[in-house]
Amino acid sequence: MNEASPPPKDPLQDAGDLDLERPWTPARVAPVSGQIVSQIRRALFKGDLSPGQFMGSEAQLAQRFGASRGTIRTALRTLEALGVIDIKAGAGGGIRVADGNPDRFAEALAVQFKLVGVSREEHLEAQIAIESATAKLAARNATENDLADLRRLIAQARSIEDDAPRFSQLGLAFHLAVAEAAHNRALAVQLKALRHQMWPENDQRPVGATALRLVAVHTEIYERILARDEAGAERVMRDHLEQVRTNTAAEKACC
Repeated sequence: MNEASPPPKDPLQDAGDLDLERPWTPARVAPVSGQIVSQIRRALFKGDLSPGQFMGSEAQLAQRFGASRGTIRTALRTLEALGVIDIKAGAGGGIRVADGNPDRFAEALAVQFKLVGVSREEHLEAQIAIESATAKLAARNATENDLADLRRLIAQARSIEDDAPRFSQLGLAFHLAVAEAAHNRALAVQLKALRHQMWPENDQRPVGATALRLVAVHTEIYERILARDEAGAERVMRDHLEQVRTNTAAEKACC
């Protein structure tokens, strides 16, 4: 009786040390492109890759991962869409780890909020939580330049209380400026993502007496930040946004 033939050898087992720049694992199980994406993402989060770092050409990556050029192209398209890499064609081109861009992430997050159907009430709850935290942190971390920006926005809003579109723009700018003054990018980028629902482009906040009240509230928030009153800044911002929630509910009830 003939002995069973041994299983075919994996040619990669005898490939030896390919002198790779990184210990990428050859991807063998479908979907291969997804494995490549996962490996590069893990390397990024582990700190093995850094912004602007050159990763090589498409052909070099195909060799390193033991994958076809077509598979590598599929993986690279996914990574580029995720904002992980930048691809430059031609002489001197290749694949590099992307530089960070919080605004790009905010736009992508805003789109996902819309696609999954996050409600206005959910947006309001998130806004209250985020902005209460940013107001508190702004009271702790705001620089002189941050304080100057807040003063300027309040003064501009006070001077154009009858210009609804411009007043609305300045209201948004004030809230974003408070978030920037917190110096916490993770919170600021989430607020930027919420702005499309909370402050749509055609939004026109009330003018007249209501505008005066809004300016007064923004002024109180600024004064709490200026005084380094973390608890006070957090409380005034939360009360302000809870009033927005109440007004929103009233608008729905009557319309």
